[in-house]
Amino acid sequence: MTLKRKTVLITTGAALAVAVGIGGTVVYQEVNERNEAATTSHASLTYEADFSDDANLAGAAEDLFYGKVTALKGQKDLGIGPESQYAVEVQRVFKGDVTGVVVVNQQGGKDENGDIVNLPEGDALLEVGKRYLFATKYNPDHRFNTVIPVFGDMPIPNTEAAAPGLPDANGDGKPTMSDRWTAAVQNQNDLSTAPPDEEPTEEPAEDPIPEPSPTSGS
Repeated sequence: MTLKRKTVLITTGAALAVAVGIGGTVVYQEVNERNEAATTSHASLTYEADFSDDANLAGAAEDLFYGKVTALKGQKDLGIGPESQYAVEVQRVFKGDVTGVVVVNQQGGKDENGDIVNLPEGDALLEVGKRYLFATKYNPDHRFNTVIPVFGDMPIPNTEAAAPGLPDANGDGKPTMSDRWTAAVQNQNDLSTAPPDEEPTEEPAEDPIPEPSPTSGS
């Protein structure tokens, strides 16, 4: 099986977060957004995170909530291709302080031919009328919440549906999808610092030249 590499750009407030990964694992880099041609050499924070892990997703999100998409407001190109903005009615908050109706931004949109473009592999555009679990980062410049691609916009038709085998966060013996995300926030991983660099292993530049064996005189 061949794993495909995917690249994701998440526009946030003071930083541009770049995620590059294989499967569910991404390398996440935050760089100063004033660096228009940002490269890894400008990265201020780098870490690997598997966002299919609920604790990692909760730790990376500034806001984690359930909501219903009520309208497509439009789309903008913020420098990496079209991104779509939706009105979302907040219905339950697990982390953060979102309330009422918020604007959720998603990487990806439609071109002049109606084709979907700039959408991260494995993701799908939000659909009006559906409910999702949103894991987002807030962009104060545009005043919207950008979803973490792929894992940050999960369709959840019924938040109180039984979820056997998942954590029972409220201890009532009936684990639900809401319990799952309550537990995720309780056990969230701190992704605010990069892992320490590995100490380099010192190796000789080349194989040492063996010293000649002593010879006995005749």
